[in-house]
Amino acid sequence: MSQHYCPRCGQSALTSKDNNCYQCSKCDFEVFRNVAAAVGAVLVYNQSVLLLKRGKAPSAGEWDLPGGFVNPNESAEQALRREMLEETGITLTTPLRYLGAWPNQYPYKSLVYPTMDIFFVTELSELPDFTLDKDEVSAYQWFNKDACQGLALAFPSAQHALNTWLNSGE
Repeated sequence: MSQHYCPRCGQSALTSKDNNCYQCSKCDFEVFRNVAAAVGAVLVYNQSVLLLKRGKAPSAGEWDLPGGFVNPNESAEQALRREMLEETGITLTTPLRYLGAWPNQYPYKSLVYPTMDIFFVTELSELPDFTLDKDEVSAYQWFNKDACQGLALAFPSAQHALNTWLNSGE
């Protein structure tokens, strides 16, 4: 947390021993820097995976798995289905299988948000139609498994998810 001013008393008195719980030495107020939840999908069609080219920061122009942040009162599965619809126009009706979760850092403007990125795999039986959100996504491409080998994704957590899927033998 780069700001060290107390939200209650306004004093520059916030300190932390663990970079998670911050306490004000003036008024004893405590604030926590909790991890944000995010989701992503390894969307598979005919042994190829869908990758999206990020349209904006962070990591604009780099390949990534579809997904995004979980909203309040939303399950990870609901968030993933919403994000897929928003980013690609795809309505996911296929079952989602949990793949894994990895910590990540999401730099946005002047802050770095710690996240826990939860990934699912789902397989499509037919090629979907796309309506890309051009603010979020500048392009998409289906990559076969050979093309995914050595491909660098925008975030380490997405890289772990892709590698886990590639090594799963599915």
